[in-house]
Amino acid sequence: MRNEDELMKAGVVKTERIGFAGLGVMGGGMARNFLAKGYPLTVWNRTRQVADLVAAEGATVAGTPRELAATADVVVTSLATPAALESVAYGEDGLLAGARPGTCWIDTSTVGSVVSLNVAAAASRRGVDYLECPVTGSKDAARGGTLLAMIGGRRRVYERLEPILAVFAQRTVYVGPHGSASVLKLIGNTLISFMLEGLAEGAVLGAAAGIPLEKILEMVQASGFASPYWALKGGAMAKRDFETNFSLDLLHKDQMLMLDEAASRHIPLPGLVAIHEVTSRARSLGFGAEDVAAQLKALERVAGVDFSRTPSNNGALATRS
Repeated sequence: MRNEDELMKAGVVKTERIGFAGLGVMGGGMARNFLAKGYPLTVWNRTRQVADLVAAEGATVAGTPRELAATADVVVTSLATPAALESVAYGEDGLLAGARPGTCWIDTSTVGSVVSLNVAAAASRRGVDYLECPVTGSKDAARGGTLLAMIGGRRRVYERLEPILAVFAQRTVYVGPHGSASVLKLIGNTLISFMLEGLAEGAVLGAAAGIPLEKILEMVQASGFASPYWALKGGAMAKRDFETNFSLDLLHKDQMLMLDEAASRHIPLPGLVAIHEVTSRARSLGFGAEDVAAQLKALERVAGVDFSRTPSNNGALATRS
């Protein structure tokens, strides 16, 4: 086996030290890509046992976000909520307390423009180059390094960090200054909300009329409004597969952030308001930790239609509860 010096000369071992905080559904896969690409990796996660799993594959575990930042040239964060990002960023044991001037920070969380701008300002005061970098894609895309990343911040920082971004993102879109990428990500998730709601409503009505979801998807995918997303989430709905890729809890959070962005700009979003109510209902029914495809179950419950008992091909009416 070649030693580390030989691997470095061959370009297999990278010189930038990476610190990665947040090893959840998306972050765990993203972090492992750095190991696969030969980067020295230190990780931190609120639940230590999750970090230990990545350590078993070659990473070092930091005890606090501060310790993580102190060991890294580039910090990457993947956190679920604005509050989680703020708790990791600030305070005596926070990232910014440990980061040295010249450290780069890439935040892939979806937190909205207000929090992102505040974090960017705090990072600047510490001499830290901060990029907001919300990502979109499935957990499989995170593992495969094929996410789409939206970038907000200084272009020169973005250009300098492009090789790091390429470890987990197949494509990047530079949007503009801090705050802009956060808004674009929320626009994208708003479109997802409308697609999910339309698909779920169509599935429930189809079930009541004896039209299987597979037939709805066949029509949709042969039309001018075909999309890979219909197959992805429609297929999950048809199989009753609600294993979490992107949870209803997180979609609900992103809908709230989008409504806040709109309210601050005096922009009405009546469609999203209505869909947000359905997502809220789904969470109240206990589906929040499940995949966003479980929006279907909330609509079934309201309609009194048991889609799971609808035959796939014989056109029989759905069972009403």
